[in-house]
Amino acid sequence: MWRDAMLAVSGRLDAALGGPSDELAKDDNRRRTLYGFVSRHELDPFLRLFDFPDPNITSDMRPVTTVPLQQLFVLNSEFMIASARALADRVQDASADDEQRIRYAYELLYNRPATDAEVAIGREFLAASDEPAGDQPAGDESAGPEPAKLSRWQQYAQALLAANEFLYVD
Repeated sequence: MWRDAMLAVSGRLDAALGGPSDELAKDDNRRRTLYGFVSRHELDPFLRLFDFPDPNITSDMRPVTTVPLQQLFVLNSEFMIASARALADRVQDASADDEQRIRYAYELLYNRPATDAEVAIGREFLAASDEPAGDQPAGDESAGPEPAKLSRWQQYAQALLAANEFLYVD
């Protein structure tokens, strides 16, 4: 449901009904997770990471885990980054005013209005500079290529998608 919700709010969900199953890990797979291919011998890493039940056994209850790899997925996976970029584009296209954009994002993701405090936090984050502080040590140039930078709006969208409020129903 979480994957489907991310695709939906970012405007990337393919809502077509029926058809063949497909690998969830494919970059162009925008179909609902229900149509994902499940192998009994090699379970998709995304499904395994988020407690998909073992298709080889029956069980009366699914285990629920919280492991560091789940948060690393949220921070680094191409799927999350693509979802954040698409969500940021969708929200930015809705208005020219950051406050209205923030309010729209909260309605879209959480189905509720943003509080004044949440709007203030969002505006403060979006207005902050991306420049590192002057007393920070320089990075190691031999560390390899730098990952693609996300804009402030894309970073904000990724944080909203990663929030517990988006993942869980309380």
